Amino acid sequence: MNLVCHIGTPKTATTYLQETCAANPDWLRENGMVYPDLLSPIANHITLFYAAAQYVDPSAHAYGLRSMAEVAVFRGTLADQIRQQIAAAPPGVTTMLMSSENLTGNLGGPGVRELACLLRPLFDQVRIVVYLRRQDDAVLSMYGEFMRRGYHGAPFAEFVENALRPDPTPPYLNYRRLLGHWIEAFGAQAITVRLFDRAELVDGDVLTDFMAQVLGRRPDLAGLVPSGNGNESLSAPALEFLRLIQPMVPFQMNNTVNPARQRLERRINRLPGTPRPQMSAAQSARIMAHYRAANDWLRQTFFPDRPGPLFAPRPELPADSNLGRISLTEFARFTGEMLQ
Repeated sequence: MNLVCHIGTPKTATTYLQETCAANPDWLRENGMVYPDLLSPIANHITLFYAAAQYVDPSAHAYGLRSMAEVAVFRGTLADQIRQQIAAAPPGVTTMLMSSENLTGNLGGPGVRELACLLRPLFDQVRIVVYLRRQDDAVLSMYGEFMRRGYHGAPFAEFVENALRPDPTPPYLNYRRLLGHWIEAFGAQAITVRLFDRAELVDGDVLTDFMAQVLGRRPDLAGLVPSGNGNESLSAPALEFLRLIQPMVPFQMNNTVNPARQRLERRINRLPGTPRPQMSAAQSARIMAHYRAANDWLRQTFFPDRPGPLFAPRPELPADSNLGRISLTEFARFTGEMLQ
């Protein structure tokens, strides 16, 4: 059995790919693939992250993991589960797919090495597939996710500052640092890097592109039913609403996931998607300048035939961001959505 491990990055349609794979076992089987059950009720193989991380994430508490000793036991249990899934694979199935954006969003270098120790003995070959988007888009998208989930209540300008620190949030935007961990653990030849841009994707579609990377050819997607989960972004006023209420309903409380926040999730996802959030042209230019050296390395290492820069400037962006603004009427309307 060979393994294709899709590692995100976050906000590159990973939920869409995961749920599509989980919902189409027959199509995958007909094409020689299986998307396994890795001891999780969700399509995201987040248990790979729990087993490899060098700390106990609060969300792992729901899996009974509260200490590193329990994680060590779980790691062995997960390895046994993978072996069982390999043994149960139908004839003709030669590729197992795994996918979790947590492997790039939350896993550091020691964790990547731990993951390699877990996976490499179980498979004849391991391939890593990763999608990378330009950092200004990634920062804006991740800010929306932080507001949606209630991770913190920082305004967007502060979030941008955090993205430019030596220990940035999000932590995965320096692609040289990020991929260096995976090159060290799996080798550069095992890593396929794709740019999350319609102009770069096969047929301009991430699902078609992903299956093309797995199969090594342009896929015939007839019979494959895409997931309806597009994980759409929220509007700029909705993000400001969520930022303002975050101190009252944060994601985490008492060192565990806040059940009050979880109960709001469905209602939050009903908030409007327009007007779409936009950063300013100056913010975009500053972010991309900060990551220019890492992007030059990325181009030279994985796209040596491409002229630079890897990501073009964005002159179409406005002079002022539309984030951080909400009218009293919008606030009242969104509050009503939360109460329904």
